[in-house]
Amino acid sequence: MQHIEESQKSPLKWLLAIPVILIAGVFLAFAAIVGIVYLTFGENEATEEVTADFGSSTVYTISPLGEKEIPAQFLPLYKAAAAKYGIPWPLLASEHRIETRFSSIQHMVSSVGATGHFQFMPCTFVGWQHPSCGGLGKGNIPKNVLTDPAMIKKYGGYGVDGDNPKDGRADPDDLEDAVYSAANYLAASGATKGREGIRKAVFAYNHATWYVNEVMQYMDLYASGKATVVNAVPNMPSGTGKGAPAIEKAIAAGMPLVGKSPYNFGGGRTQYDINRKSFDCSSFMRWIFEQGGVNLGRVDSTTTDTLVRLGKPVKPSEMKRGDLVFFDTYKINGHVGVYLGDNKVLHDGSTYGVYVNDMNHFRKVFNGVVRRVVE
Repeated sequence: MQHIEESQKSPLKWLLAIPVILIAGVFLAFAAIVGIVYLTFGENEATEEVTADFGSSTVYTISPLGEKEIPAQFLPLYKAAAAKYGIPWPLLASEHRIETRFSSIQHMVSSVGATGHFQFMPCTFVGWQHPSCGGLGKGNIPKNVLTDPAMIKKYGGYGVDGDNPKDGRADPDDLEDAVYSAANYLAASGATKGREGIRKAVFAYNHATWYVNEVMQYMDLYASGKATVVNAVPNMPSGTGKGAPAIEKAIAAGMPLVGKSPYNFGGGRTQYDINRKSFDCSSFMRWIFEQGGVNLGRVDSTTTDTLVRLGKPVKPSEMKRGDLVFFDTYKINGHVGVYLGDNKVLHDGSTYGVYVNDMNHFRKVFNGVVRRVVE
C-alpha cells in the first residue's frame, strides 16, 4: 500500500532508482510473458467478469488456479473477513498475493514503511489523525499505539483485531488482523459497491493503474465460473421480443460495431460505457439483444454465468441463428457470442473487440454449450 507523488521524488532518488527500475522492468516483462503463456488461447477472455457484480450476495468457488496458488489454510480466513465486510473473498486473496506473495517474502516492511502481511502504511492502519502522520503515511508510531484498538478508534484508522478469540490487539504483522483490516479498508473505500467500486477501492489501496489491473486479474482468476448468485432466478425472462424479427434486430445492432468497438473488461455496465459502445463479451450480448426487445438480465450484472442459465439448451448440431454459444477460455463458459449461421459467430473478444469469427476459430474451446434465448 504505497502512495508516491511525483513531486516527492528528487533527481538523486531517480538516479539511485534506475537499477531498481531496470530490474523491476525485467521482472515485469518475465511475468507478462508467463501470464500470456498461461492465459492465451482463442479470444483469451482472461479478464472477462467471473460473477454477477462481485457483490456480497455472490457465492464463489475457488478455481483450479486458485487451488494451486492460494495456501488452503488462508481460505477460511479470507471468506470470514469478506463475509463480515460484504466484499468478495477473491479480492482479499488477490491483494495478499500481490502485496506479499501470501506472506512468503522475508521482510514484510517496504522501503517506504508499508508493513505486515497486507502492507499497510502505519498511518492508514492507526489513523491519519495521529500527530506524526503526513507524507506517504509512515509516521512515527510506537508499536503499542499502532496495535491498540482504542488508539485506532481515536485516530480514525482501519486496523482491526481479527483474532478469534480476540487478543485485544490489532497488529498488521498478525495474519488474521491483517486480513480483517484489509477487508475493512477495502469495504470502506467502496469495494461493497460492485465492480467499479472494487476498482476504486483497489486504487485507494495503491494509486497505480497497473496495480488495479493486476489485482482485478488475479481476483477473476481465483474465482471459478461455477460461482452462483444467492437467490438468483435460474431462468430469467426473455423479454417481449419473439422469433426472427427480434434476433435480426439484435444482430443488426451489433454488426455495425465490428472492428470499431475495442474490448473493455468490465465495460458495458454503465450508461457512459453504453453510450460509447464499450463492452465485454457478455455485456455486448445483453446490449444487442436489448435492441431486439429481449431482456437478458440487468445492465449492471449480466455475465457469462448468468447468460448460460437463460433460455433452453440446444444441441450444437441444431444451432440456429440467434443462439448463444459458449466457450471454455480461462474458465468453463468464460466467453460468449451469438451464432449467425453459416458457421459464423458475432462476439466481443479481447483480441479484436467486436468481431465475426468462424466457429473453427474456437474449435479447441467450444464446449458444446448452446442456449436458445429467443424462440
